[in-house]
Amino acid sequence: MAFFVGMAAMAAAAGLPSRLALTGIVVGIIVHTIGELWHTAGSLELRFSLAPAHAQGQYMGLFGFGAGLANVIAPTVLALFCIAWGVPGWLLLGGVFVVAGLLTPYVVRWAEQTRPYAKQPAELG
Repeated sequence: MAFFVGMAAMAAAAGLPSRLALTGIVVGIIVHTIGELWHTAGSLELRFSLAPAHAQGQYMGLFGFGAGLANVIAPTVLALFCIAWGVPGWLLLGGVFVVAGLLTPYVVRWAEQTRPYAKQPAELG
């Protein structure tokens, strides 16, 4: 929701007088940054808690690949949504973040329930 609120604040700055627009953009950046911090904390937790101990490197590598791919795609998506479409684009992109955030707990629960667990030493023997 922080991403959506931040993007909505930046979108609302369109067409406002300079000082109000600057305030809206700064508020949007601050709220978006809070969302980034929450996202980073959550993704770090998931990276380590979902990966089996013996496969931490593989999971981190795949996560890094996904982050790199996102960095490649992001400029095009931002240009299309935010620059070409204006306010509706900002709100649509914020909505994509909201949907992704709402789906994440279900995906994590599924991942936790379907992953094979390594046997604990007490169970082995």
